Amino acid sequence: MYARGPVDAVVGIARGGSIVGATLSFMLNKEYFPIRLAKRGGVTRVIVPPTRDLADRTVALVDDLSRTGDTFRIAMHELKRVGIKDAFTVALVRREPGFRPDLAATTASAVDKVAFPWGREELVNGRFELRKL
Repeated sequence: MYARGPVDAVVGIARGGSIVGATLSFMLNKEYFPIRLAKRGGVTRVIVPPTRDLADRTVALVDDLSRTGDTFRIAMHELKRVGIKDAFTVALVRREPGFRPDLAATTASAVDKVAFPWGREELVNGRFELRKL
């Protein structure tokens, strides 16, 4: 139960939000749904849109890191297009200053480096290598 009422489902913004969202959905015993956005050249595209199964539900929209809020705003727009009843935003880490999700586990300053375990390596030529921070 949250200030705005119980949630019916959890929506994770892929990639990092999928990890946090799937974990949260398991903890809350709620259905999990992904949404995937891709930022390229300053343009954000919807790669995997939300399903219409979310219509008339209250959802928790989850991402691992909140900076400008652009990803949350675009994902929220897509959720409204499928007819959700209500939504609130959840981030594992919120940048200060920056977008303020409805709920965040912790806050980091704009100069703090934030490295999640799921973002430390990348696949390069068929091998995993540490990302350069």
